[in-house]
Amino acid sequence: MARFLWGLVCGIVLSVVVAGGGLYLVLNPPGAKAGGEARTFAPVSADAVDPSLEAHTEIFARSFEEVVPGIHLAIGYGLANVIIVDAPDGLIMVDALESMEAANGLLPGIRALREKTGKDVTDIIYTHNHADHVFGAGVFTADQETPVRIWAHEDTEARVHEVVNVLRPIIYERSMRQFGTFLSDGQLENAGIGPFLLTNENARIHFEAVSHPISEKEVRLQIAGETVIIREAIGETDDQLMIYLPDRKALLPADNYYHAFPNLYAIRGTPYRDVLEWSKSIDAMLGFDMDVMIPQHSRPVHGADEIRKRLTDYRDAIQFVHDQTVRMINKGMTPDEIVAVLELPPHLAAAPHLQPFYGRVDWAARAVFSGYLGWFSGDPKDLLPLSEPREAELMVELAGGAGNVKDHFNAAMERGEPEWALVLASHLDETGDEAAAEMRSMALEALGEREISATGRNYFLTSAAEAGGFEIPPVKTWLTPQENLTGFPLRPYLEFLQVSLKAEEVLDKEVAYCFAFSDPEENYTLRIRRGVAILTEELSGDCVGTVSMPAATFKALGAKHTNPAAALASGDMQVEGGLNGFIAFMDYFEQS
Repeated sequence: MARFLWGLVCGIVLSVVVAGGGLYLVLNPPGAKAGGEARTFAPVSADAVDPSLEAHTEIFARSFEEVVPGIHLAIGYGLANVIIVDAPDGLIMVDALESMEAANGLLPGIRALREKTGKDVTDIIYTHNHADHVFGAGVFTADQETPVRIWAHEDTEARVHEVVNVLRPIIYERSMRQFGTFLSDGQLENAGIGPFLLTNENARIHFEAVSHPISEKEVRLQIAGETVIIREAIGETDDQLMIYLPDRKALLPADNYYHAFPNLYAIRGTPYRDVLEWSKSIDAMLGFDMDVMIPQHSRPVHGADEIRKRLTDYRDAIQFVHDQTVRMINKGMTPDEIVAVLELPPHLAAAPHLQPFYGRVDWAARAVFSGYLGWFSGDPKDLLPLSEPREAELMVELAGGAGNVKDHFNAAMERGEPEWALVLASHLDETGDEAAAEMRSMALEALGEREISATGRNYFLTSAAEAGGFEIPPVKTWLTPQENLTGFPLRPYLEFLQVSLKAEEVLDKEVAYCFAFSDPEENYTLRIRRGVAILTEELSGDCVGTVSMPAATFKALGAKHTNPAAALASGDMQVEGGLNGFIAFMDYFEQS
Protein backbone atom coordinates (compact mmCIF):
# COMPACT_ATOMS: atom_id res chain seq x y z
CA MET A 1 0.00 0.00 0.00
CA ALA A 2 2.76 2.41 0.89
CA ARG A 3 4.45 1.65 -2.42
CA PHE A 4 1.24 2.34 -4.31
CA LEU A 5 0.44 5.54 -2.47
CA TRP A 6 3.94 6.81 -2.94
CA GLY A 7 3.67 6.02 -6.63
CA LEU A 8 0.37 7.86 -6.76
CA VAL A 9 1.70 10.96 -5.09
CA CYS A 10 4.87 10.87 -7.16
CA GLY A 11 2.71 11.06 -10.22
CA ILE A 12 0.87 14.00 -8.73
CA VAL A 13 4.12 15.73 -7.86
CA LEU A 14 5.43 15.26 -11.38
CA SER A 15 2.36 17.01 -12.62
CA VAL A 16 2.64 19.85 -10.15
CA VAL A 17 6.05 20.51 -11.38
CA VAL A 18 4.49 21.30 -14.59
CA ALA A 19 1.77 23.53 -13.69
CA GLY A 20 3.77 26.41 -13.61
CA GLY A 21 5.00 28.60 -16.30
CA GLY A 22 3.69 26.14 -15.94
CA LEU A 23 4.22 23.33 -13.17
CA TYR A 24 7.17 23.61 -13.62
CA LEU A 25 9.32 21.53 -11.93
CA VAL A 26 12.72 21.71 -11.09
CA LEU A 27 15.21 19.87 -9.11
CA ASN A 28 18.42 21.54 -8.03
CA PRO A 29 18.68 24.70 -10.12
CA PRO A 30 21.71 26.98 -9.60
CA GLY A 31 21.87 28.26 -6.07
CA ALA A 32 19.26 25.82 -4.81
CA LYS A 33 20.10 24.44 -1.41
CA ALA A 34 16.70 22.99 -0.58
CA GLY A 35 16.85 19.84 1.45
CA GLY A 36 20.55 20.26 2.18
CA GLU A 37 21.53 17.41 -0.15
CA ALA A 38 24.20 17.37 -2.80
CA ARG A 39 23.06 18.53 -6.20
CA THR A 40 22.88 16.18 -9.15
CA PHE A 41 24.51 17.33 -12.36
CA ALA A 42 24.13 16.11 -15.92
CA PRO A 43 27.59 15.19 -17.27
CA VAL A 44 27.80 17.40 -20.35
CA SER A 45 30.94 19.10 -21.55
CA ALA A 46 29.44 21.85 -23.72
CA ASP A 47 30.49 25.25 -22.41
CA ALA A 48 29.83 27.60 -25.34
CA VAL A 49 26.81 29.87 -25.14
CA ASP A 50 25.27 32.32 -27.60
CA PRO A 51 26.60 35.78 -26.64
CA SER A 52 23.12 37.31 -26.77
CA LEU A 53 21.74 34.69 -24.38
CA GLU A 54 24.71 35.23 -22.09
CA ALA A 55 24.05 38.98 -22.00
CA HIS A 56 20.35 38.26 -21.37
CA THR A 57 21.30 36.76 -17.99
CA GLU A 58 22.16 40.21 -16.67
CA ILE A 59 18.51 41.28 -16.48
CA PHE A 60 17.84 38.61 -13.85
CA ALA A 61 20.43 39.88 -11.36
CA ARG A 62 18.93 39.57 -7.88
CA SER A 63 17.56 42.77 -6.43
CA PHE A 64 14.78 44.00 -4.16
CA GLU A 65 14.16 47.66 -4.72
CA GLU A 66 11.55 50.39 -4.96
CA VAL A 67 11.28 50.79 -8.74
CA VAL A 68 8.77 53.67 -8.49
CA PRO A 69 7.44 55.33 -5.32
CA GLY A 70 5.38 52.81 -3.41
CA ILE A 71 6.02 49.79 -5.67
CA HIS A 72 8.78 47.36 -4.80
CA LEU A 73 10.11 44.66 -7.12
CA ALA A 74 11.90 41.45 -6.09
CA ILE A 75 13.71 39.85 -9.02
CA GLY A 76 16.11 36.90 -9.13
CA TYR A 77 14.70 34.99 -6.14
CA GLY A 78 13.07 32.42 -8.41
CA LEU A 79 11.73 32.15 -11.92
CA ALA A 80 9.14 34.93 -11.51
CA ASN A 81 9.20 38.37 -9.97
CA VAL A 82 7.28 39.37 -6.86
CA ILE A 83 5.75 42.85 -6.84
CA ILE A 84 4.77 44.54 -3.58
CA VAL A 85 2.54 47.61 -3.52
CA ASP A 86 2.74 49.84 -0.44
CA ALA A 87 -0.99 50.57 -0.22
CA PRO A 88 -2.55 52.92 2.37
CA ASP A 89 -3.78 50.10 4.62
CA GLY A 90 -1.30 47.31 3.98
CA LEU A 91 1.12 45.66 1.59
CA ILE A 92 -0.30 44.01 -1.55
CA MET A 93 1.87 41.18 -2.83
CA VAL A 94 1.48 40.14 -6.46
CA ASP A 95 2.51 36.48 -6.87
CA ALA A 96 4.48 34.35 -4.45
CA LEU A 97 7.27 32.33 -6.16
CA GLU A 98 7.50 28.60 -6.86
CA SER A 99 8.45 26.95 -3.57
CA MET A 100 8.83 27.52 0.13
CA GLU A 101 12.60 27.56 -0.38
CA ALA A 102 12.34 30.38 -2.92
CA ALA A 103 9.91 32.26 -0.67
CA ASN A 104 12.21 31.84 2.34
CA GLY A 105 14.95 33.54 0.34
CA LEU A 106 12.73 36.60 -0.13
CA LEU A 107 11.25 36.56 3.38
CA PRO A 108 13.98 38.72 5.03
CA GLY A 109 13.33 41.41 2.44
CA ILE A 110 9.59 41.27 3.06
CA ARG A 111 10.16 41.49 6.81
CA ALA A 112 12.40 44.52 6.32
CA LEU A 113 9.75 46.18 4.18
CA ARG A 114 7.08 45.45 6.77
CA GLU A 115 9.26 47.00 9.46
CA LYS A 116 10.05 50.03 7.32
CA THR A 117 6.44 50.72 6.39
CA GLY A 118 4.82 49.56 9.62
CA LYS A 119 2.41 47.44 7.56
CA ASP A 120 1.82 43.73 7.15
CA VAL A 121 1.00 41.90 3.95
CA THR A 122 -2.78 42.09 3.82
CA ASP A 123 -3.38 40.75 0.32
CA ILE A 124 -1.80 38.37 -2.18
CA ILE A 125 -2.95 38.40 -5.81
CA TYR A 126 -2.17 35.38 -7.96
CA THR A 127 -1.89 36.53 -11.57
CA HIS A 128 -2.45 32.95 -12.79
CA ASN A 129 -2.01 29.30 -11.86
CA HIS A 130 1.58 28.63 -12.93
CA ALA A 131 3.68 27.13 -10.16
CA ASP A 132 6.27 29.92 -10.09
CA HIS A 133 3.51 32.35 -9.08
CA VAL A 134 1.66 30.47 -6.32
CA PHE A 135 3.54 27.76 -4.44
CA GLY A 136 5.45 29.92 -1.94
CA ALA A 137 2.45 31.84 -0.61
CA GLY A 138 2.22 29.99 2.70
CA VAL A 139 5.64 31.25 3.78
CA PHE A 140 4.41 34.83 3.72
CA THR A 141 1.01 34.18 5.30
CA ALA A 142 2.53 32.12 8.13
CA ASP A 143 5.05 34.80 9.02
CA GLN A 144 2.54 37.27 10.45
CA GLU A 145 -0.62 37.29 12.55
CA THR A 146 -2.52 39.59 10.17
CA PRO A 147 -4.93 37.56 8.01
CA VAL A 148 -4.13 37.64 4.32
CA ARG A 149 -6.76 37.82 1.59
CA ILE A 150 -5.93 35.71 -1.48
CA TRP A 151 -7.23 37.08 -4.79
CA ALA A 152 -7.26 35.20 -8.12
CA HIS A 153 -9.33 34.40 -11.16
CA GLU A 154 -12.25 32.16 -10.26
CA ASP A 155 -10.67 29.29 -12.23
CA THR A 156 -7.14 29.54 -10.81
CA GLU A 157 -7.51 27.21 -7.85
CA ALA A 158 -9.25 24.58 -9.99
CA ARG A 159 -6.46 24.86 -12.57
CA VAL A 160 -3.88 24.19 -9.89
CA HIS A 161 -5.78 21.08 -8.84
CA GLU A 162 -6.30 20.00 -12.46
CA VAL A 163 -2.57 20.03 -13.01
CA VAL A 164 -2.14 17.84 -9.96
CA ASN A 165 -4.71 15.54 -11.53
CA VAL A 166 -4.33 15.15 -15.27
CA LEU A 167 -0.77 15.87 -16.33
CA ARG A 168 1.49 12.91 -16.77
CA PRO A 169 5.01 12.11 -15.53
CA ILE A 170 6.40 12.70 -19.03
CA ILE A 171 5.79 16.42 -18.53
CA TYR A 172 8.02 16.26 -15.49
CA GLU A 173 10.88 14.87 -17.55
CA ARG A 174 10.38 17.36 -20.35
CA SER A 175 10.21 20.22 -17.87
CA MET A 176 13.47 19.10 -16.29
CA ARG A 177 15.07 19.39 -19.71
CA GLN A 178 13.45 22.72 -20.59
CA PHE A 179 14.63 24.44 -17.43
CA GLY A 180 18.06 22.81 -17.36
CA THR A 181 17.49 21.60 -13.85
CA PHE A 182 20.39 19.16 -13.84
CA LEU A 183 22.90 21.31 -15.67
CA SER A 184 25.74 22.64 -13.55
CA ASP A 185 26.01 26.30 -12.64
CA GLY A 186 28.48 26.70 -15.49
CA GLN A 187 26.20 25.03 -18.02
CA LEU A 188 22.87 26.63 -17.12
CA GLU A 189 22.94 30.16 -18.50
CA ASN A 190 19.37 31.13 -17.58
CA ALA A 191 15.77 29.96 -17.98
CA GLY A 192 14.72 32.52 -20.58
CA ILE A 193 12.36 34.52 -18.35
CA GLY A 194 14.23 34.13 -15.07
CA PRO A 195 17.55 32.92 -13.70
CA PHE A 196 16.24 29.46 -12.70
CA LEU A 197 13.28 27.70 -11.16
CA LEU A 198 14.11 27.21 -7.48
CA THR A 199 12.79 23.80 -6.54
CA ASN A 200 14.37 20.40 -6.02
CA GLU A 201 13.30 16.89 -5.07
CA ASN A 202 13.33 17.81 -1.37
CA ALA A 203 11.67 21.20 -1.73
CA ARG A 204 8.24 22.06 -0.35
CA ILE A 205 5.27 23.97 -1.64
CA HIS A 206 2.54 25.76 0.29
CA PHE A 207 -0.37 26.85 -1.86
CA GLU A 208 -2.80 29.16 -0.07
CA ALA A 209 -6.41 28.67 -1.12
CA VAL A 210 -8.13 31.51 -2.93
CA SER A 211 -10.41 33.43 -0.56
CA HIS A 212 -11.54 36.14 -3.00
CA PRO A 213 -12.21 34.68 -6.47
CA ILE A 214 -12.75 37.12 -9.32
CA SER A 215 -15.45 36.16 -11.81
CA GLU A 216 -15.98 39.40 -13.75
CA LYS A 217 -13.97 40.21 -16.86
CA GLU A 218 -12.90 43.49 -15.27
CA VAL A 219 -13.35 44.77 -11.73
CA ARG A 220 -12.43 47.98 -9.95
CA LEU A 221 -11.69 47.25 -6.30
CA GLN A 222 -10.43 48.91 -3.16
CA ILE A 223 -7.73 46.58 -1.83
CA ALA A 224 -5.91 47.68 1.32
CA GLY A 225 -7.08 51.20 0.55
CA GLU A 226 -5.60 51.10 -2.96
CA THR A 227 -7.72 51.47 -6.11
CA VAL A 228 -6.95 48.39 -8.19
CA ILE A 229 -8.33 47.48 -11.60
CA ILE A 230 -8.05 43.76 -12.33
CA ARG A 231 -8.87 42.52 -15.82
CA GLU A 232 -8.92 39.05 -17.36
CA ALA A 233 -5.96 38.74 -19.74
CA ILE A 234 -5.90 35.44 -21.62
CA GLY A 235 -2.41 34.57 -22.80
CA GLU A 236 -0.06 31.93 -21.45
CA THR A 237 -3.09 30.72 -19.47
CA ASP A 238 -6.84 31.30 -19.67
CA ASP A 239 -7.02 32.37 -16.01
CA GLN A 240 -4.47 35.15 -16.27
CA LEU A 241 -5.12 38.57 -14.71
CA MET A 242 -3.47 41.88 -15.46
CA ILE A 243 -3.46 44.60 -12.83
CA TYR A 244 -3.63 48.36 -13.29
CA LEU A 245 -3.05 50.87 -10.49
CA PRO A 246 -4.67 54.08 -11.75
CA ASP A 247 -3.36 56.34 -8.99
CA ARG A 248 0.18 55.31 -9.88
CA LYS A 249 -0.33 54.84 -13.65
CA ALA A 250 1.29 51.42 -13.26
CA LEU A 251 0.49 48.33 -15.34
CA LEU A 252 1.31 44.81 -14.16
CA PRO A 253 0.86 42.68 -17.34
CA ALA A 254 1.49 39.30 -15.67
CA ASP A 255 3.08 36.84 -18.15
CA ASN A 256 1.66 38.49 -21.26
CA TYR A 257 4.84 40.52 -21.67
CA TYR A 258 8.47 39.78 -20.83
CA HIS A 259 11.79 40.66 -22.41
CA ALA A 260 11.80 37.82 -24.97
CA PHE A 261 9.70 36.48 -27.82
CA PRO A 262 6.52 35.16 -26.17
CA ASN A 263 6.27 31.47 -25.40
CA LEU A 264 3.29 30.84 -27.65
CA TYR A 265 4.14 27.16 -27.19
CA ALA A 266 6.21 25.63 -24.39
CA ILE A 267 8.39 22.66 -25.37
CA ARG A 268 7.76 20.98 -22.04
CA GLY A 269 4.24 20.38 -23.38
CA THR A 270 1.17 22.58 -22.94
CA PRO A 271 -2.39 22.78 -24.21
CA TYR A 272 -2.95 25.16 -27.13
CA ARG A 273 -2.48 28.78 -26.13
CA ASP A 274 -4.97 30.99 -27.94
CA VAL A 275 -2.54 33.44 -29.49
CA LEU A 276 -5.25 35.72 -30.89
CA GLU A 277 -6.72 36.12 -27.41
CA TRP A 278 -3.20 36.89 -26.19
CA SER A 279 -2.91 39.73 -28.70
CA LYS A 280 -6.36 41.02 -27.67
CA SER A 281 -5.23 41.05 -24.03
CA ILE A 282 -2.37 43.33 -25.02
CA ASP A 283 -4.81 45.55 -26.91
CA ALA A 284 -6.71 45.94 -23.64
CA MET A 285 -3.49 46.90 -21.84
CA LEU A 286 -2.87 49.62 -24.41
CA GLY A 287 -6.11 51.23 -23.28
CA PHE A 288 -4.58 52.21 -19.93
CA ASP A 289 -2.70 55.43 -19.16
CA MET A 290 0.73 54.12 -18.13
CA ASP A 291 3.96 55.59 -16.83
CA VAL A 292 5.51 52.27 -15.80
CA MET A 293 4.96 48.63 -16.73
CA ILE A 294 6.23 46.01 -14.26
CA PRO A 295 6.08 42.45 -15.64
CA GLN A 296 6.24 39.23 -13.66
CA HIS A 297 9.39 38.30 -15.57
CA SER A 298 12.27 40.65 -16.53
CA ARG A 299 12.74 44.33 -15.69
CA PRO A 300 10.29 47.25 -15.53
CA VAL A 301 9.68 49.45 -18.55
CA HIS A 302 9.43 53.22 -17.92
CA GLY A 303 7.80 55.93 -20.01
CA ALA A 304 4.47 55.88 -21.82
CA ASP A 305 5.97 55.96 -25.31
CA GLU A 306 8.38 53.10 -24.65
CA ILE A 307 5.68 50.97 -23.00
CA ARG A 308 3.33 51.49 -25.93
CA LYS A 309 6.03 50.69 -28.46
CA ARG A 310 6.93 47.44 -26.74
CA LEU A 311 3.35 46.30 -26.23
CA THR A 312 2.46 47.22 -29.81
CA ASP A 313 5.46 45.29 -31.14
CA TYR A 314 4.56 42.36 -28.93
CA ARG A 315 0.94 42.10 -30.05
CA ASP A 316 1.90 42.66 -33.70
CA ALA A 317 4.49 39.88 -33.56
CA ILE A 318 1.92 37.51 -32.08
CA GLN A 319 -0.72 38.38 -34.67
CA PHE A 320 1.82 38.23 -37.51
CA VAL A 321 2.80 34.67 -36.62
CA HIS A 322 -0.84 33.66 -36.32
CA ASP A 323 -2.08 35.33 -39.49
CA GLN A 324 0.79 34.29 -41.73
CA THR A 325 0.71 30.72 -40.44
CA VAL A 326 -3.01 30.52 -41.22
CA ARG A 327 -2.39 32.10 -44.63
CA MET A 328 0.14 29.37 -45.42
CA ILE A 329 -2.15 26.68 -43.99
CA ASN A 330 -4.78 27.80 -46.47
CA LYS A 331 -2.23 27.42 -49.27
CA GLY A 332 -1.93 23.75 -48.29
CA MET A 333 1.52 24.08 -46.75
CA THR A 334 2.68 21.62 -44.09
CA PRO A 335 4.21 22.68 -40.75
CA ASP A 336 7.72 21.93 -42.03
CA GLU A 337 7.13 24.02 -45.12
CA ILE A 338 5.73 26.90 -43.06
CA VAL A 339 8.60 27.12 -40.58
CA ALA A 340 11.10 27.01 -43.42
CA VAL A 341 9.92 30.40 -44.71
CA LEU A 342 8.16 32.18 -41.86
CA GLU A 343 10.13 35.10 -40.40
CA LEU A 344 9.14 38.17 -38.44
CA PRO A 345 9.23 41.48 -40.33
CA PRO A 346 12.65 43.13 -39.97
CA HIS A 347 11.46 45.84 -37.54
CA LEU A 348 10.10 43.17 -35.19
CA ALA A 349 12.90 40.66 -35.68
CA ALA A 350 15.42 43.32 -34.66
CA ALA A 351 13.54 44.46 -31.54
CA PRO A 352 15.56 43.70 -28.37
CA HIS A 353 12.36 42.71 -26.53
CA LEU A 354 11.43 40.10 -29.17
CA GLN A 355 14.60 38.05 -29.30
CA PRO A 356 13.96 34.28 -29.05
CA PHE A 357 15.38 33.78 -25.56
CA TYR A 358 12.23 31.94 -24.46
CA GLY A 359 9.75 31.30 -27.27
CA ARG A 360 10.58 30.90 -30.96
CA VAL A 361 8.69 31.79 -34.13
CA ASP A 362 8.98 28.30 -35.62
CA TRP A 363 7.67 26.59 -32.47
CA ALA A 364 4.81 29.08 -32.36
CA ALA A 365 3.86 28.42 -35.99
CA ARG A 366 3.75 24.67 -35.38
CA ALA A 367 1.49 25.27 -32.38
CA VAL A 368 -0.89 27.44 -34.42
CA PHE A 369 -1.05 24.74 -37.12
CA SER A 370 -1.78 22.06 -34.54
CA GLY A 371 -4.31 24.29 -32.78
CA TYR A 372 -6.34 24.60 -35.97
CA LEU A 373 -5.76 21.29 -37.75
CA GLY A 374 -4.34 18.84 -35.19
CA TRP A 375 -1.41 16.49 -35.63
CA PHE A 376 -1.87 15.56 -39.31
CA SER A 377 0.30 17.68 -41.59
CA GLY A 378 -1.88 17.04 -44.65
CA ASP A 379 0.81 15.00 -46.39
CA PRO A 380 -0.52 11.45 -46.84
CA LYS A 381 2.88 9.98 -46.00
CA ASP A 382 2.23 11.02 -42.41
CA LEU A 383 -0.99 9.01 -42.12
CA LEU A 384 0.61 5.55 -41.88
CA PRO A 385 4.30 6.17 -41.22
CA LEU A 386 6.81 3.41 -40.76
CA SER A 387 7.80 2.62 -37.20
CA GLU A 388 10.95 4.45 -36.20
CA PRO A 389 13.01 1.24 -35.92
CA ARG A 390 11.96 0.11 -39.41
CA GLU A 391 12.60 3.52 -40.96
CA ALA A 392 16.02 3.61 -39.30
CA GLU A 393 16.85 0.14 -40.61
CA LEU A 394 15.92 1.16 -44.15
CA MET A 395 17.82 4.47 -43.92
CA VAL A 396 20.98 2.74 -42.77
CA GLU A 397 20.55 0.21 -45.59
CA LEU A 398 20.04 3.03 -48.09
CA ALA A 399 23.24 4.70 -46.88
CA GLY A 400 25.18 1.54 -47.54
CA GLY A 401 25.64 0.44 -43.95
CA ALA A 402 26.52 1.84 -40.53
CA GLY A 403 30.01 2.82 -41.60
CA ASN A 404 28.71 5.14 -44.27
CA VAL A 405 26.20 6.65 -41.85
CA LYS A 406 29.06 7.45 -39.47
CA ASP A 407 31.05 9.04 -42.29
CA HIS A 408 28.09 11.23 -43.20
CA PHE A 409 27.65 12.09 -39.50
CA ASN A 410 31.26 13.27 -39.25
CA ALA A 411 30.89 15.29 -42.45
CA ALA A 412 27.73 16.94 -41.16
CA MET A 413 29.40 17.89 -37.89
CA GLU A 414 32.43 19.30 -39.71
CA ARG A 415 30.33 21.51 -41.97
CA GLY A 416 28.24 22.77 -39.06
CA GLU A 417 24.99 20.87 -39.60
CA PRO A 418 24.37 19.18 -36.25
CA GLU A 419 20.63 19.00 -37.07
CA TRP A 420 21.34 16.49 -39.83
CA ALA A 421 24.00 14.79 -37.76
CA LEU A 422 21.40 14.23 -35.03
CA VAL A 423 19.00 12.64 -37.54
CA LEU A 424 21.72 10.28 -38.73
CA ALA A 425 22.80 9.37 -35.21
CA SER A 426 19.19 8.77 -34.19
CA HIS A 427 18.64 6.37 -37.09
CA LEU A 428 21.79 4.54 -36.12
CA ASP A 429 20.69 4.45 -32.49
CA GLU A 430 17.44 2.73 -33.47
CA THR A 431 19.49 -0.10 -35.00
CA GLY A 432 21.35 -0.69 -31.74
CA ASP A 433 24.75 0.53 -32.91
CA GLU A 434 27.02 0.97 -29.89
CA ALA A 435 28.53 4.23 -31.16
CA ALA A 436 25.19 5.92 -31.78
CA ALA A 437 24.58 7.21 -28.25
CA GLU A 438 27.87 9.10 -28.19
CA MET A 439 27.15 10.45 -31.67
CA ARG A 440 23.72 11.68 -30.55
CA SER A 441 25.29 13.33 -27.51
CA MET A 442 27.84 15.14 -29.68
CA ALA A 443 25.17 16.45 -32.04
CA LEU A 444 22.92 17.55 -29.18
CA GLU A 445 25.75 19.38 -27.44
CA ALA A 446 26.57 21.20 -30.68
CA LEU A 447 22.94 22.23 -31.06
CA GLY A 448 22.80 23.43 -27.47
CA GLU A 449 25.97 25.49 -27.76
CA ARG A 450 24.60 27.62 -30.57
CA GLU A 451 20.93 27.82 -29.50
CA ILE A 452 19.77 31.31 -28.50
CA SER A 453 16.57 30.09 -26.79
CA ALA A 454 17.33 29.26 -23.18
CA THR A 455 14.65 26.57 -23.15
CA GLY A 456 15.98 24.99 -26.33
CA ARG A 457 19.57 25.15 -25.11
CA ASN A 458 18.67 23.54 -21.82
CA TYR A 459 16.67 20.82 -23.55
CA PHE A 460 19.47 19.99 -26.00
CA LEU A 461 22.19 19.86 -23.33
CA THR A 462 20.15 17.78 -20.89
CA SER A 463 19.21 15.40 -23.70
CA ALA A 464 22.88 15.14 -24.60
CA ALA A 465 23.64 13.99 -21.07
CA GLU A 466 20.80 11.47 -21.26
CA ALA A 467 22.19 10.10 -24.51
CA GLY A 468 25.40 9.51 -22.57
CA GLY A 469 23.63 7.51 -19.89
CA PHE A 470 22.46 10.19 -17.44
CA GLU A 471 19.00 9.58 -15.98
CA ILE A 472 16.76 12.30 -14.60
CA PRO A 473 16.29 11.31 -10.95
CA PRO A 474 12.76 10.92 -9.65
CA VAL A 475 11.22 13.21 -7.09
CA LYS A 476 12.05 11.79 -3.66
CA THR A 477 9.45 13.42 -1.45
CA TRP A 478 6.09 15.12 -1.63
CA LEU A 479 6.70 18.80 -2.10
CA THR A 480 4.35 19.93 0.64
CA PRO A 481 4.74 19.47 4.41
CA GLN A 482 2.06 17.32 5.98
CA GLU A 483 0.21 20.23 7.55
CA ASN A 484 -0.33 21.75 4.12
CA LEU A 485 -1.59 18.64 2.33
CA THR A 486 -5.10 19.75 3.24
CA GLY A 487 -4.78 22.43 0.58
CA PHE A 488 -5.34 19.84 -2.14
CA PRO A 489 -8.71 18.11 -2.61
CA LEU A 490 -9.06 14.34 -2.46
CA ARG A 491 -10.61 13.61 -5.83
CA PRO A 492 -7.48 14.37 -7.94
CA TYR A 493 -5.53 11.76 -5.97
CA LEU A 494 -7.97 9.10 -7.16
CA GLU A 495 -8.49 10.53 -10.63
CA PHE A 496 -4.79 10.12 -11.25
CA LEU A 497 -5.33 6.37 -11.01
CA GLN A 498 -7.61 6.45 -14.04
CA VAL A 499 -4.70 7.41 -16.28
CA SER A 500 -2.35 4.99 -14.50
CA LEU A 501 -4.31 1.78 -15.12
CA LYS A 502 -2.27 -1.05 -16.66
CA ALA A 503 -5.04 -1.72 -19.16
CA GLU A 504 -3.32 -4.66 -20.85
CA GLU A 505 -3.48 -6.60 -17.58
CA VAL A 506 -7.19 -6.07 -16.89
CA LEU A 507 -8.87 -6.44 -20.27
CA ASP A 508 -10.89 -9.37 -18.89
CA LYS A 509 -11.50 -8.01 -15.36
CA GLU A 510 -14.47 -6.24 -13.79
CA VAL A 511 -13.86 -5.34 -10.17
CA ALA A 512 -14.66 -2.40 -7.87
CA TYR A 513 -13.08 -1.07 -4.67
CA CYS A 514 -14.58 1.43 -2.23
CA PHE A 515 -12.87 4.39 -0.55
CA ALA A 516 -14.61 5.92 2.46
CA PHE A 517 -13.03 9.13 3.77
CA SER A 518 -13.82 11.27 6.77
CA ASP A 519 -12.94 14.88 7.57
CA PRO A 520 -14.17 15.76 5.02
CA GLU A 521 -16.67 13.02 4.37
CA GLU A 522 -16.23 11.84 0.81
CA ASN A 523 -17.02 8.42 -0.65
CA TYR A 524 -15.73 6.97 -3.89
CA THR A 525 -15.83 3.76 -5.85
CA LEU A 526 -13.03 3.02 -8.27
CA ARG A 527 -14.25 0.44 -10.77
CA ILE A 528 -12.14 -1.41 -13.30
CA ARG A 529 -14.16 -2.44 -16.33
CA ARG A 530 -12.17 -4.37 -18.92
CA GLY A 531 -9.35 -1.89 -19.43
CA VAL A 532 -10.99 1.30 -18.15
CA ALA A 533 -11.04 2.72 -14.61
CA ILE A 534 -14.17 4.65 -13.65
CA LEU A 535 -14.41 6.84 -10.55
CA THR A 536 -17.81 7.60 -9.01
CA GLU A 537 -18.80 9.47 -5.84
CA GLU A 538 -20.53 6.65 -4.00
CA LEU A 539 -19.92 3.42 -2.12
CA SER A 540 -21.14 0.74 -4.50
CA GLY A 541 -22.66 -2.44 -3.17
CA ASP A 542 -20.42 -4.72 -5.24
CA CYS A 543 -17.03 -3.52 -3.95
CA VAL A 544 -14.64 -6.36 -3.14
CA GLY A 545 -13.26 -4.29 -0.28
CA THR A 546 -13.44 -0.92 1.45
CA VAL A 547 -10.66 1.21 2.89
CA SER A 548 -11.76 3.82 5.44
CA MET A 549 -9.69 6.66 6.88
CA PRO A 550 -9.58 10.43 7.38
CA ALA A 551 -8.50 12.33 4.27
CA ALA A 552 -5.42 13.54 6.12
CA THR A 553 -4.32 9.96 6.80
CA PHE A 554 -4.66 9.03 3.13
CA LYS A 555 -2.55 12.04 2.14
CA ALA A 556 -0.02 11.37 4.89
CA LEU A 557 0.41 7.82 3.60
CA GLY A 558 1.12 9.18 0.17
CA ALA A 559 3.55 11.72 1.57
CA LYS A 560 5.29 8.95 3.54
CA HIS A 561 4.66 10.78 6.80
CA THR A 562 3.21 7.52 8.07
CA ASN A 563 2.93 3.94 6.86
CA PRO A 564 0.06 1.44 6.54
CA ALA A 565 1.12 -0.59 9.56
CA ALA A 566 1.19 2.49 11.77
CA ALA A 567 -2.11 3.74 10.36
CA LEU A 568 -3.75 0.37 10.99
CA ALA A 569 -2.26 0.08 14.48
CA SER A 570 -3.41 3.56 15.46
CA GLY A 571 -6.90 2.90 14.20
CA ASP A 572 -6.71 5.75 11.70
CA MET A 573 -7.22 3.29 8.84
CA GLN A 574 -9.55 0.30 8.53
CA VAL A 575 -9.66 -2.19 5.66
CA GLU A 576 -12.64 -4.42 5.02
CA GLY A 577 -11.72 -7.36 2.84
CA GLY A 578 -8.12 -7.53 3.99
CA LEU A 579 -5.04 -5.46 3.34
CA ASN A 580 -3.74 -7.97 0.81
CA GLY A 581 -6.89 -7.57 -1.25
CA PHE A 582 -6.44 -3.80 -1.29
CA ILE A 583 -2.81 -4.12 -2.34
CA ALA A 584 -3.79 -6.58 -5.08
CA PHE A 585 -6.32 -4.09 -6.43
CA MET A 586 -3.79 -1.25 -6.39
CA ASP A 587 -1.25 -3.37 -8.26
CA TYR A 588 -3.42 -2.95 -11.34
CA PHE A 589 -2.10 0.61 -11.52
CA GLU A 590 1.35 1.88 -12.50
CA GLN A 591 3.81 2.15 -9.63
CA SER A 592 5.73 5.39 -10.24
